Amino acid sequence: MSDAEITHVQITAGTPAARLAVALAAVHAARGETIRTLRLEDVDFSKERITIDGNVLPMGAITRAALRSWLTERRTRWPHTLNRYVLLSRQTANGTSPVSAYFLKRQLTPHGVSPDRVRAGRVLGEALATGADPLHLTAIFGLSETTAVKYAPLARQRLNEPTGQEPCRAP
Repeated sequence: MSDAEITHVQITAGTPAARLAVALAAVHAARGETIRTLRLEDVDFSKERITIDGNVLPMGAITRAALRSWLTERRTRWPHTLNRYVLLSRQTANGTSPVSAYFLKRQLTPHGVSPDRVRAGRVLGEALATGADPLHLTAIFGLSETTAVKYAPLARQRLNEPTGQEPCRAP
């Protein structure tokens, strides 16, 4: 993602739910489905870790702040909900199912922000920072080998581009 796109994401993610979705995609490269189905038991503030797609990861300051902000709003809006999913909506607060894919899209895409684009930018950024090592991408994000291998040549291409050229696009 370009600097302008990152700034745009920061500005348009105006609600705690949207900021949480962006944080999970941008920091942990979480897919939309993963964000929708994240459960309260996947978050461990005492050990500062989060479980995403079965991978236990350290929970950094950005993720922690976004989670705390959203969970405070969640508790205020639906103090008696029994729903164990982190994200809730008016439709899911009285039940036990996750929010819909539409809910997540509605949080971000009307403002031009795509969780998948944020996620792809994060993975490509990590590939650039680590010398385009697909094994590292697989380990840190739990990507399939096929997906990790797709990012490696993009990162190598980007690393070899002269400054000022149009950046390559993530898969």
